[in-house]
Amino acid sequence: MFSRVFCAIFMSLTLAACSACQPNLNSSDTSENEASEEEYPFATWEECGQNFGDHPCNFTLKDQLGNDRSLYDFYGDTIVIDFSAMWCGPCNAAASEVQEVKDAYDSEGFTYITVLIENSAGEPPSESDCAYWADLYGITEPVLAGDRSLIDYSSQNGWNITSWPTFYFVTDEMVLNTSLKGFSSSWINSLIEDTMEE
Repeated sequence: MFSRVFCAIFMSLTLAACSACQPNLNSSDTSENEASEEEYPFATWEECGQNFGDHPCNFTLKDQLGNDRSLYDFYGDTIVIDFSAMWCGPCNAAASEVQEVKDAYDSEGFTYITVLIENSAGEPPSESDCAYWADLYGITEPVLAGDRSLIDYSSQNGWNITSWPTFYFVTDEMVLNTSLKGFSSSWINSLIEDTMEE
């Protein structure tokens, strides 16, 4: 009995996520996320989706340096997209390992994108929030200022984010391979390697 309880507690902590802090559904006009077929072959909403096996819909957001960064800028790399909130404990734990993960897979064509959905006050993050996050955790990878308009529980016009952090793993052919809700170092590394093999 004790071992079952201990195991359950351990698994809960290992895959910790702020699932009680679910985001509100907030749909918005998706026209901002559209891109030309010449620039990004699978980036228009008519040809993309956030379900596994889909080419994810493109987004363009400001990074910690004030530059516009698009998901499809990293076409050809295996990509982890980490959707986080600055007030979330497991998100902070994940952020502390971003650069280590990037460095481990850097020679294999790998990009780790953090998309902050909320700052510490629960508001959409600013460029300075993204810069603070990157500086705090020594992240050289893109830290992007998102908001709740990126969320859609149906995965049709946005990302199915029901807990913090939520990770999506994208192949070098820009295909959504899998996701992970909650933070686990070992699972992240395992899913990166699985995605690289796809």
